[in-house]
Amino acid sequence: MKYILICILIISLCPYQSYSQNKKYSISGCVYVDNTVRENIEIIIEELDTRAFTDVKGRYTINNLPSGTYVLYALHQDGYVEIKSVDLKASTDTLDFHIKTSAIELKEVTISASRKIDELRLNPIKAEVIDVTHFHEKATNIQNLLNVSPGVRLRNTGALGASNEVIINGFSGRSIKLMRDGIPLDYLGSSFGITKIPVNSVERMEVYKGVLPTEIGIDALGGAINLVSRKLYDSEIQVSFERGSFNTNIATINGFRRLNRNISVGLYAFGNYSDNDYKVKNLPYYEEETGRNTYIEARLFHNKFKQYFVEGYVNFDNLSWADLLQFRVTSFALHQDMQNDFTTRDRAFGAVYRTEKAIAIPSVTYRKSFMDNKLNTTQFLVYSKIDNLFVDTLKNTYYDWKGEAHSSTSASEIGSVYTSAPGKNGLESDYQNMIYRGLLSYHITPSHILTANVVDNYFINKKDDEVNPLEKKRITYNRLIVGVGYNAGLFDNKLNTIVQMKSLFYQTKGKESVYSSSELVNEDRSISKQGLSFSLAVKYNILNNLLIRASYENTYRLPDQMEIFGDNTFIISNLDLSPEKSNNFNLGLKLHKPAKYNFEINTYFRNTTDLIKLKEINQYQGLFLNLEKVKGYGIELDGYYTFFDKFRLTGNLTYNEFRYNGSLDENANNVHFKDARISNMPFYYGNLGVEYTFNNVLGKNNILRTYWNYSYVHQYYLDYIEKQYEPDGFLGLFGKSKISTDRVIPQQQLHTAGTSFDMKTYKESRLTLGLEVRNIFDKDIYNNFKMQNPGRSFWAKAVYLFK
Repeated sequence: MKYILICILIISLCPYQSYSQNKKYSISGCVYVDNTVRENIEIIIEELDTRAFTDVKGRYTINNLPSGTYVLYALHQDGYVEIKSVDLKASTDTLDFHIKTSAIELKEVTISASRKIDELRLNPIKAEVIDVTHFHEKATNIQNLLNVSPGVRLRNTGALGASNEVIINGFSGRSIKLMRDGIPLDYLGSSFGITKIPVNSVERMEVYKGVLPTEIGIDALGGAINLVSRKLYDSEIQVSFERGSFNTNIATINGFRRLNRNISVGLYAFGNYSDNDYKVKNLPYYEEETGRNTYIEARLFHNKFKQYFVEGYVNFDNLSWADLLQFRVTSFALHQDMQNDFTTRDRAFGAVYRTEKAIAIPSVTYRKSFMDNKLNTTQFLVYSKIDNLFVDTLKNTYYDWKGEAHSSTSASEIGSVYTSAPGKNGLESDYQNMIYRGLLSYHITPSHILTANVVDNYFINKKDDEVNPLEKKRITYNRLIVGVGYNAGLFDNKLNTIVQMKSLFYQTKGKESVYSSSELVNEDRSISKQGLSFSLAVKYNILNNLLIRASYENTYRLPDQMEIFGDNTFIISNLDLSPEKSNNFNLGLKLHKPAKYNFEINTYFRNTTDLIKLKEINQYQGLFLNLEKVKGYGIELDGYYTFFDKFRLTGNLTYNEFRYNGSLDENANNVHFKDARISNMPFYYGNLGVEYTFNNVLGKNNILRTYWNYSYVHQYYLDYIEKQYEPDGFLGLFGKSKISTDRVIPQQQLHTAGTSFDMKTYKESRLTLGLEVRNIFDKDIYNNFKMQNPGRSFWAKAVYLFK
């Protein structure tokens, strides 16, 4: 295998092999939409499956073409298309397009060329790309869209605004990174979390499994999710409002206005509110009259979540010195009541809460193309200061699960003595974050691209050092990731390879409290660590609709801010953490025809060391340590088929065989658990869905969609179960554990159904209405740490688009 990879690497570094001895031609021109030049219009040559996109000046160029007669399509994002043919006989040819938005729509034209999203799906680097624009009118959420994707599972401990954990191909937690437009989400705190943002805030989601593209300047062990923001090109305003069970209200507004050829402004905002007061079973309750401990079913009573998020921006484009210069300002705040610990509902809290806010987060983006679009650069810079407050100041009182307060002797509800600084209402901390990203790409030829990316993240953590003697006031953290990638298309682009190298470095500085001779002393510390990652991704088109792809990487994940600094409450800092390391292999086969069918099988293998885990050190606190080694493999099946352009059937299945491979903690007594399945981790799950589309309902171009989704998760255990005691049967999927335990998350079966109606109102404006019922059969659904999720719930949504 090693020699094969070396040969492929050598081939991919030889671009001269792709040059043809025959004469080559080029096509260029401009695209106008309603007599205005337009950026990001896709130009497709169907016969060659070749495409290009217009720049901010509406220009496009397609080079290195053989002579012949071709059909070209100019595709507008809203479905409008213009078709032209050209007979290449001269070295260059000019072909302009003039798209009218009143022209025929793409859905009425049969073409085999794929869209931009399909390009990402056909990349050598495996990614699931979820086109969220198809769900803007539906009363659904980001969690549901991720959970029906193959190999992906999102678990949370509640409803709107709850903490969550993403699983991708056997990895979870902090091994999976989240980004927005290719930028790490650190600068937005928790405000842009998956359980918080509405679907109308995202254009698409890119779920990477294993290797990450060079453009994604982040360190991840097992995968990453890139949330791509909506981009508007026409003057329009979209507003939406969603109302759901548990007094949940979600509102969004997304507006864009072009003032002239060079200046445009935009606004995006959303607001969330929910009582999250759903019923939960098996809550411990002490009856004072009888002195008995019982278990009851009750509604959560201190679980509210509210939030606002606002962004405004101004664009300067079509300038001689900049294709785009964007200034953006973001503001957000959230308030979250805490009903219980994040891992258990053994105790109810009645007054604990946390807040998070940032008054203004400025950022700037600069884009420019040089040398006839061969050289492209994007520069991004952002600074944020996020204030956090954790309040647990209620003394000598505890709440039961009926919401009644009782007298007690306690420093606080949670039980920690570190509840607030003198004269302050809780634990205060602020995080300052500065991120710079510099992206550069050079098209050596249309089939050979060299890319370089630099992401520098500088982070300062300030805390109330007088509150907790185990935590000191200021620690700095600097993370630098430099990546270089080379993308080569060979043999008429039948073979595509991507070779990458990434250098990862971080340094922490500050004071750390340690015990010396049973006394607490302060030490100035400065620690730096680094890693070098290599990856190779290969795709080969066996047929026009059949491809095989494979990838290998030795990757590192640097500890993040939470793992190094702690949370100022339950987790203390540890500056000595080392990067996690993993060797990852992926192999997959894909049979596809865009918009008609897609069938895939993907396998993966991971060998990981220095996994970072949270270890308890006393009754109230813990810290992150490099503790474990994990090895295993997985397989996923995924497919869809569209019948008569109206009825779509989708399904996927995932099985993970990841097992504990040993501990780096010499004091850990876990030798018996070697080769046991990873605890608290689902290993077998799948989805099945159907959707039917009715066209021209109650009027031309009105669309009615109905859908139903079924989700299944096999039972799994909260603790390690020795391999010899696992259930019998094929892959351990049948029977019960040979030891008696109630530390099991039972089998989950969840049904969701909904409908949406999209209709034209006035001129180009549209109104869409959506209804959805989740957990139709009101099953008891348990999730991370066996926390019960909401039962049956009802959701309604209205979206209006003004043009």
